[in-house]
Amino acid sequence: MANLGKKGDVFFVRFRLHGREYKKSLKVHDRDAAEAARNLVELTLHRLKAGMLAVPAGVDDGDFVVSGGSITEPPRVQAASAMPERLVPAFLEARRPTLAPGTHKLFGYHLGTWLRHLDGAVRQPIDRVTHADLDTYLGVRIGETSGTTAAKERRTLQLFFAWAVRAGKLKASPAAGLLVIPEDGERHPFRSSAEVVARLERGGLSKEEVRDAWEGLYLSPTEIAGLLAVVDERATAQTSFLLHAIAAYTGLRRGEVLRLRWDDIDYAAGTVRARSRKQSRRQTFTARAVSLHPELAERLRAWQAACPRGQVVLQDPVTGEQMEPNRANRLFWQPMRGTPWCLDGKRNWFKVGFHTYRHSFASNLACAGVDQRVIDEFMGHGTEEMRKRYRHLYPSVKRAAIATFSFARVADPQREADK
Repeated sequence: MANLGKKGDVFFVRFRLHGREYKKSLKVHDRDAAEAARNLVELTLHRLKAGMLAVPAGVDDGDFVVSGGSITEPPRVQAASAMPERLVPAFLEARRPTLAPGTHKLFGYHLGTWLRHLDGAVRQPIDRVTHADLDTYLGVRIGETSGTTAAKERRTLQLFFAWAVRAGKLKASPAAGLLVIPEDGERHPFRSSAEVVARLERGGLSKEEVRDAWEGLYLSPTEIAGLLAVVDERATAQTSFLLHAIAAYTGLRRGEVLRLRWDDIDYAAGTVRARSRKQSRRQTFTARAVSLHPELAERLRAWQAACPRGQVVLQDPVTGEQMEPNRANRLFWQPMRGTPWCLDGKRNWFKVGFHTYRHSFASNLACAGVDQRVIDEFMGHGTEEMRKRYRHLYPSVKRAAIATFSFARVADPQREADK
């Protein structure tokens, strides 16, 4: 016997089976539908008692009766949704083989910033993060940092959630379709030391702004020669000088300098092969050739003779393998500590970094009027944005270009007639 009841506007059925009483919602509001469901329950109870039906293993008796005997297997238990802080390390580990170390570290920083934001909000599983949540977060970040940084964080989140979809953690990415974040305006052109000092002398800059003012520094050949002399004199390890010299003479990025192998140095051809895997777009190394300056070749030959073993030019003295970036930074900074090239030794703020030599390499080639195509070939992956930053250093080329025509030399009609 089955009886109907009502809780609010919803009907339920009460019945007994195997000495136990069940109370199950019928999830209907209409009495006729409830009566039909009750009749089905009574029919199912009769068939169970007559041995015409049997409740499958694992299936709840009450659910089986209310379904009219249609349930054939227990419901699948859905796995608990993963929390973001558990998936971020898995994502970073999965992407490690395809990313340059610096890019991998940057991804970790971006996602770590997002996780810290979640600590101050309502924590929720990955499948409950919505497009609106991410949009709100990026809105906060735009107020906290530069547009350029926020734009990079948006891209990292898109890559993370796309990976979560491929890994079966999500059905769709909530980061898809996030509005594009305008990056900051055009970056300042590269400046000489005199231009940077003149800007600083006007005053009104914080310590951080003073440090940032040196970010766009490019050094003249004379200044580079002076700096290399200081480094050569003060370096406690020969690799410190080579870190400076290779970057100065070739314009290689830090990762390219550390990746350099003896097989990449061709003394006969006079070239250095730079191997790069820049940003997440590059899953394999690309190579380009840069002309080997005779002065650098001489120092490299001396270093190779002193350290004949190993394949890496600037190898770790302990492992013999490629030097770690943090160790390279310490060796790079060491000779500049206590000199005017150091802004704040405790914070590791210096006027010059690896990027300074790269800026200077391109800028000095531009000053010498070297063809832009040659500069692009040496630099690798040249962009229009980067070219704009040193294009103002083509004074003689620009003057020659503008002098190819004249509006002042108006033709004399009589002279034209005499011709």
